Amino acid sequence: MSAISVFRRELIRAFALSLFCGSIAGATPQFNQQTLTRARQAYYNLKEAGLIQYRANVKPNWRVISGSEAGSESLNVLEQIRFSMWIDSNSKFWLDHETDLLPTTDKSSDYYDRIFKGMDEALSKFIATWSVFSLASPFPQVGSDYELSQAANRYGFSHREGDITVLTTADENFKVIEMKVSGSGFKASLKPALENTPQGFILTGYDASYQASERVTRVQARLEYQQISGLQLPRKVYVDTIYNGKPAQIEWLFTDYQVKVR
Repeated sequence: MSAISVFRRELIRAFALSLFCGSIAGATPQFNQQTLTRARQAYYNLKEAGLIQYRANVKPNWRVISGSEAGSESLNVLEQIRFSMWIDSNSKFWLDHETDLLPTTDKSSDYYDRIFKGMDEALSKFIATWSVFSLASPFPQVGSDYELSQAANRYGFSHREGDITVLTTADENFKVIEMKVSGSGFKASLKPALENTPQGFILTGYDASYQASERVTRVQARLEYQQISGLQLPRKVYVDTIYNGKPAQIEWLFTDYQVKVR
């Protein structure tokens, strides 16, 4: 119970890094648009590779999540919870769950609800960050309002989303070095690990931090991929987080893909 509580309370905050999504509308000079287009084309994009939608089963590694605190009885209960996720044609994320073990008391019902909510929050926040590099782009949209700077062998793409400022720094090959997000009362940073493939850069992990007031969350994520229907899709994800000095870990295995392509 205590390990799951840590998972629910702290990983939810750790995955608040979905701030790295979005763009704003507007206009920018034509010569900058060409640079922006090249930057966006430097990344492997599932939509451009033909993905319409997909579904997969998600198997949490409860031994990793619970650490040494969970006994065999608790693990047996957790292992019987089945999770599945899908991303629809509009890139919207959905998560479903089911179990053959019906809660017999209000306490056990609340226990299951906390597990389901914690998994939904953690996985959805991870998918939001992963989607920036795999379904969308870490750079502003072509035609949007942004500022482009170049110094030495680096590019800087800066834009605003309401009262939030997003700064993306990349090298001369448009490999993102860091994304910084700042707003009222918080600041965040994401440093991606990227593999250069013939189809473009692909996200293989990231180190991120989120600070609000005196509270600091740190996240390290590592990804493994598998080829499904000619597409590179996640096989395993491991996440290590620290929130206010308290560590938590999670691992997912993605199986039984059902993929629809053009």
